[in-house]
Amino acid sequence: MTNLTYCSIASVLDNLEKLFCRLTKFEDLYADFAEIYDEELKVVMIVKLELKLVRTFLLCARKWSFDGWKHGSLEAFLSSLERELIVLNNYEAFYALTDDDLPYEYDMIEDLEVLSKFRAILRTFEVEFSELYMSLLDFVLLSNSSMVDDVLLEFIDSLLENLGDVFGPKEPLKEKLNFLKDLILFVTWEGVEHSLWKDLLARFQFVAVQAAHLSYMCWFDSSDEVFIEIQFLISELLQMIMPVNPEFSKTCARVLRAAKLTGLLHSLDFETDMGIVGNFADSLLDMLWEVLNCGTSFAVAKRDQMQMLNDGLRFLRAILKMQQEKFNLLHQKMKDLVGAGVNDAGILIYSLFTKRIEGDLLKDLDLAFFDFLEKIKLIKIVTATFDPPGTNGLGFIKFLLDNLTELARLDLVAHSRDQIQIVQKDFVILGSVLEKIDEQRNKNEKLTALWSHAIEVANKVMLLISSFDLSPLSFDSISEELLQIKTQAKEIDDMYGSEAKKVAKTSNYGSLQGRIPRLNPVVVGFDDETKRIINQVKHGSQKLDVVSIVGMAGLGKTTLAKRVYNNRSIRNNFHIWAWCNVSQVYRKKDLLLEILGCIHPENSKQYSEMEADDLMLKLYQSLKLNKYFIVLDDVWDIKAWHGLKESFPDDSNKSRILITSRLYEVASQVKQHSEPNHLRHFTDDESWELLQKMLFPNESCPLTVATVGMQIAKSCCGLPLAVVIIAGILATTEQDGWKEYAERLSTRILSASDQCKHMLELSYRHIPDYLKPCLLYFVTFLQGLEIPMQKLIWLWIAEGLVQQVEHKELEEVAEGYMNDLIGRSLVMVAKKTSIGGIKTCRVHDLIHEFLATKGREENFLQLLHGYDGLYTFCESYSTRRLCIYSKREYFEKSRLFCPQIRVLMFFPHGEGYPIQPCDSFFIFRICKLLKVLDLGEVVFGEHFPAEIEMLVELRFLAIRGKMQSIPSSIAKLYNLKIFLVKGFKVTIMLPDTIWNMTNLRHISVNWSMGKVSLVNGILENNSVLYNLSSFSNILLYHGQSMEKILMKFPNIRKLKFHLFVSKDCVPNCSRIVKMDHLSRLESLSVTLMWAQKCRLQFHFPSSLRKLHLFFFSWSMISRIWELPNLEVLTLSSDSADKERTWEIPVEVEFPNLRVLHLRSLGITRWTGSGDHFPRLQKLILQSCGMKEIPSCLGSTSTLEKIEVRWCSPSVESLVREIQEEQDTEDLQIDILTS
Repeated sequence: MTNLTYCSIASVLDNLEKLFCRLTKFEDLYADFAEIYDEELKVVMIVKLELKLVRTFLLCARKWSFDGWKHGSLEAFLSSLERELIVLNNYEAFYALTDDDLPYEYDMIEDLEVLSKFRAILRTFEVEFSELYMSLLDFVLLSNSSMVDDVLLEFIDSLLENLGDVFGPKEPLKEKLNFLKDLILFVTWEGVEHSLWKDLLARFQFVAVQAAHLSYMCWFDSSDEVFIEIQFLISELLQMIMPVNPEFSKTCARVLRAAKLTGLLHSLDFETDMGIVGNFADSLLDMLWEVLNCGTSFAVAKRDQMQMLNDGLRFLRAILKMQQEKFNLLHQKMKDLVGAGVNDAGILIYSLFTKRIEGDLLKDLDLAFFDFLEKIKLIKIVTATFDPPGTNGLGFIKFLLDNLTELARLDLVAHSRDQIQIVQKDFVILGSVLEKIDEQRNKNEKLTALWSHAIEVANKVMLLISSFDLSPLSFDSISEELLQIKTQAKEIDDMYGSEAKKVAKTSNYGSLQGRIPRLNPVVVGFDDETKRIINQVKHGSQKLDVVSIVGMAGLGKTTLAKRVYNNRSIRNNFHIWAWCNVSQVYRKKDLLLEILGCIHPENSKQYSEMEADDLMLKLYQSLKLNKYFIVLDDVWDIKAWHGLKESFPDDSNKSRILITSRLYEVASQVKQHSEPNHLRHFTDDESWELLQKMLFPNESCPLTVATVGMQIAKSCCGLPLAVVIIAGILATTEQDGWKEYAERLSTRILSASDQCKHMLELSYRHIPDYLKPCLLYFVTFLQGLEIPMQKLIWLWIAEGLVQQVEHKELEEVAEGYMNDLIGRSLVMVAKKTSIGGIKTCRVHDLIHEFLATKGREENFLQLLHGYDGLYTFCESYSTRRLCIYSKREYFEKSRLFCPQIRVLMFFPHGEGYPIQPCDSFFIFRICKLLKVLDLGEVVFGEHFPAEIEMLVELRFLAIRGKMQSIPSSIAKLYNLKIFLVKGFKVTIMLPDTIWNMTNLRHISVNWSMGKVSLVNGILENNSVLYNLSSFSNILLYHGQSMEKILMKFPNIRKLKFHLFVSKDCVPNCSRIVKMDHLSRLESLSVTLMWAQKCRLQFHFPSSLRKLHLFFFSWSMISRIWELPNLEVLTLSSDSADKERTWEIPVEVEFPNLRVLHLRSLGITRWTGSGDHFPRLQKLILQSCGMKEIPSCLGSTSTLEKIEVRWCSPSVESLVREIQEEQDTEDLQIDILTS
């Protein structure tokens, strides 16, 4: 093949790819001639694939220049091909690839003619190609061409692409050839003598040529007979290069061992070698995965060693994936050690496939494991020095001590062990002195000098380690310096030790439990900024405008934005309001769902199943012709704005977007008319005012602590967040201990952000030990995300983090924990429930960052993001919790081997719709100690993964899929407490055995209805779920079986069910639904199906606080009046089929009702003249058309808010009249029009 032919093929393939991308990008524009469009797409893909097959053959023939190359018809074909390639490259359609020059129908017809003609030429030689491949195979077997050159690599790369196109991306032959290619390149790089691996290369070349022939055959002859033959031949080829082939594995191990014994390993260079060694490490990890999953007796017996080998190899792979700047910091000896480590791993892994591992071979393997692990430990110690925890504090000294201790244990540095241990012991003594003077060191010159000198020597030791200078002489010089410092330290210790400051007079177990946390944030300062931004939002240009707030973390940007968002004049000025938190890690689809959720919350399920582009259109349609106000909080990247802005129509009606960001660059790029608002720092007076209101909300600050309080407020550097954090500490500190904190903060000269981090560290130390893991759990949720309190509490309970307290449910104790964290100002309330409780919560970004770091330091949790997070993560045996946010395919290919983990949470990103089932069954085979498994956002297929039954330690299981039933084997998870299922089908059948799972506390079936068994024998057994506290979305049928089911969970507190009544029900019959035995039931949601003809009589328990009725009958209302503790009532979609009136008798009262939600009701008149709602705070009218509402609402003094959503103009007018009647600004009216 001439260079001209090869270049022409590459050019045509590139142009075909551009044409294909343009066609798919503008698919909607070709709707008028869809048939021709589909045909062109198909032909483009086929021509691309067939041209790649031809390219592979020509590269193969070029590599092995045999006699068939001079075949007359082949030369004629090549001449014809070159001519047509030139014509195709000059074809004008390839040069009209701009979005402004889209083809018409006749253009596409011409494209089809040109491409079809070209394809016919490719097909003219298909028989000859097949014959020549056969000749090539014989020639390759006899050829002495066993050199690795560029032509061979081009051929292999082209072949691998063919195999993926023809057989699919997961074709085993493609994977194994790729493994072998990586091995060949690695061996070549190592410089192993050619005679030692020429047979390996010959086998590789033969299999590659045969694979090229088979892919060609499969494409051009799709008959069943040929396909069966090809599958048989592929299996034979796989046997030749599979690791399970003992002969093959033995050869590979021998070649790698030769490099190790002869010392021919080359020095690693980032530019030329990182890819070769890194790819080989990837291949070895995949091979090791096979060993771990094949279940050989050796793999089972050596499982711990297998994990250490896996961990070490992943660590080396992470180094090889480093950025060049970081890699260049490594000493050359360390780079060489990395290459040697990969080589050792290869020897070990290939040796594992040997048939019999015993005797001397077993001893050799054990020694090889030890040698490999020694290298890994040394590399870890050295690389850790590049990222120490600070460079001048006690944490730095502890970090150094840990590394010296580990270093002294290694045989690789045995020649310096004595000297290293001497230095290590000296630093232990020195560290104890430094700890004593930590609080005083900035107040005394001698203490400052000692501290500085000690840190200076510690840095020298770190430099020795990082530069791989581990000679005895180097450590001797360090010992001499340390001798002098120890003498000074002893004198200072004797002189100042007795006067050393002690820890503050507070208990680490100071608790806020029992106090009522402040659920509404304290608002202080920024009155001028608030007025200015409200003015910008309400006034200015008629065009759509973007108002922005810019400032550093902790200044209060979000708090200020919320003040504006909730301002009554803003609410009255716009038709639609929405809030969206963006943050650093985001998905475009999630942002769109959050905005649409504010506008149409009832459509959440429907929206979640849509693609991002469809959601953009839906949002655009929802906002069109409406005056809207949308807040985008915490924007880090201009791409987030670019991804959303097309959804914001500009109807010249003064619609507004409010953006908050730490980055001025972002604000300046989104600017349209208004200049960005730079948020200032608090003044000292504002900081002091905020601190007082946080600590003394209902009283004045005592004079005894006013001075020291002002000093502490001043130390907060004008950061409101810092004030809030220190207030959380002082809230549990005796007032005579405040001075201690004032001195701690004033003696450190830090920037505002560093001072805030220092306060966070103080706060973390100050909270009780039992609260720390609960706080760290917030890191499992993305930064900025609103966290459902219910789910968080369930996770705490599942892990056993909540202590049992007499006469209290675990959920109640957990709520106390949450209140404590809120009282300490570490957690914020994001949304409240309808009766004022906590619905969602969040932590500030700075606190999230702090907790993420603390979680890593304490081995509490590893948080992995995206491809880099997964592929550079080095498993540690101490890792107990993994939380992963990445694409599904990255997770599937990650080959994570963490059998010791107790918690695994995976949240896929970048999923399109329809969502493909996830192949993550390796979790169930490997991670058998899991207590928490959250796969609630991962889609499984039609069947519930049966392998889950092996995870008998599970306490929390969240799963999602297209399954129609849950198998009875789920009962093997006898420890399960929380079971969350999200389905796609209308119903999911729950098994009979669920009644035997007596530890269950919460069952939730979302997006589907959970059907339970109605078999009498099962329902009449003695199994009762006494611990079950909530059961959501169960499907029940009225009758005796329903009553028996309700008897199965006597202590239920929250219940949501759909009640079916037979269509054959006799009209106006009366049926009783007994529920009054559920004496602890507080929240009930009932959807009545086919119940319009039957007058159901519910016997509700008097304990009910929340009641939601769907498709209810008005005959049920009299029972609702009898509920003395009812606080929230939702009546939705009544059964009225004609105009009717809801008249409340004068004597009827809802004594504790605080929230009333009326939705989609058929009534036209709602009347009442008494004081029916003495405590009503919130009224929601949704999709109603009433022409009259009770006049008594106007005199209800407790009423704070009325929400009107998509109601008739008459309802809006009636609500306005109530507002006028109350004549107060305290009543908030929100009207959302359709």
